[in-house]
Amino acid sequence: MPRISILLPTYNAAAYLAETLESLLIQTEQDFELIVLDDASTDSTVDIVRARADPRIRLHVNAVNLGTPGNINIGLALARGDYVARMDHDDLAAPDRLKLQADFLDAHPEVTLLGGQIEHFHDQAGVSDFPLEDSAIKARLLDGGRYMANPTTMFRGDFQRRHKLWFDPNLYVVDDLGFIFDCMAAGGGLANLPSTLIRYRVHPAMTSMNLDVERLFQSKARLYRRILPSFFPAITGAECERLLDLYRWKRTAPSDMGALRGLFRAAGRALADVNQALGQDRAQVAEVFSQMLMQHVNWMIAEAKSLTLSDFRADLEPAYLAALNGREPAT
Repeated sequence: MPRISILLPTYNAAAYLAETLESLLIQTEQDFELIVLDDASTDSTVDIVRARADPRIRLHVNAVNLGTPGNINIGLALARGDYVARMDHDDLAAPDRLKLQADFLDAHPEVTLLGGQIEHFHDQAGVSDFPLEDSAIKARLLDGGRYMANPTTMFRGDFQRRHKLWFDPNLYVVDDLGFIFDCMAAGGGLANLPSTLIRYRVHPAMTSMNLDVERLFQSKARLYRRILPSFFPAITGAECERLLDLYRWKRTAPSDMGALRGLFRAAGRALADVNQALGQDRAQVAEVFSQMLMQHVNWMIAEAKSLTLSDFRADLEPAYLAALNGREPAT
């Protein structure tokens, strides 16, 4: 059996796929299988894969388009490697990407899922600064950003199979966040390498440039109804619903004072009792969540103009502090 199974989902990827394949086939770690999962492409994607004629490539072609989560789940069922690595069809892997990650996982049995840094190229430039340690990554799951890059991830295949972890087809765009949270909920440890593992291509056709914001919020709401109580076990169902306003596209978030007061009261109640049983650190969680709240306030003041700084200090801040210190009842 191969040491590593690489899952490469494709859909109409002809423009960049040859480069992506080449970056994987020249890896310094050669003990791998490359499972290309084509999601009913209508261009020459499949022909490009077949032209490589490399015995390490396993091509699966869907008869109908399933979407990325369903496509990846087929790959999980096909994977035979000790480790499973993700890759996107328009990115480029650093030559030592697989070796760095597999060697790290060999040496760190406490880590279940491992990512690394990305370098943006094409239409943007810059290198990520994702946190390296387990508790810092888990804290950032709360805001759903700056925690880990899905196409850099590698995880233990036996952990995924033992805990029956899959990508949720009902989650639009945030299916990767859902999978990482499920790893955490099953007791898995997370880490990022400081090394740049992929060059992440930024271009107009990529999914993140063409989002359906309402569909994205509905998926976030579905997911964060599970995540928030796992971090904040004392919150009620109603308080969890209020906190979901933090995940809305700002222009659609309720901006009246009553809704904002309820949001800050719920946030105070949440931070009064932080679960640390899954590797979270209370101070890191509080820092991330407080930043989310203040970003919300700053937008309401500067853009929506539905709130003033004096309103915040006179009304919202006291409600938050009272709930944080246990002086207000649950709502």
